Amino acid sequence: MSGDNLRRVTTGKTMGDRADERLTPLVGSTDPTAHGSASRDAIPESLLASVIDDIADGDVAVDDGLVTQSLDEILLAMIALSDDETHGTGLMEALSRQFDAQLSPGTVYPRLHDLEADDTLTVHELVQTKQYSIDDAETAASQIEEAAYRHFVIGMFLHASLDAV
Repeated sequence: MSGDNLRRVTTGKTMGDRADERLTPLVGSTDPTAHGSASRDAIPESLLASVIDDIADGDVAVDDGLVTQSLDEILLAMIALSDDETHGTGLMEALSRQFDAQLSPGTVYPRLHDLEADDTLTVHELVQTKQYSIDDAETAASQIEEAAYRHFVIGMFLHASLDAV
């Protein structure tokens, strides 16, 4: 893989318009139709089914450091998906339920305050708590999409490497 291809992947630029074209630098082939007998499916149905079931059941234990690396985007997604419980304590409980992540208030609240300072979140002052809501949906969606793409690229690279192990 050339350095140019690496830069394209890490900056979010794509090789093509279709997902299989964008992922080709990760699996080494420039021809998305060429598959060797030992190559893996792009995303096997069994892998997808397992991940989807685990997410739905809340059975995903993720290293706290990995959650922290994408905490802004995870918080934005949780706030966007939630009808209530968008206060700091509720969000920390949701992180625990969803990812088995035990993050401290000293980790979560500064991120919420930064997202508020960036005008991505709005804070609604209630009697004894603050509720957060998305203020800039376009920025929030862009941040979430970029994080999802980065994690997907890493996941696809790791999955493609399984044949070599």
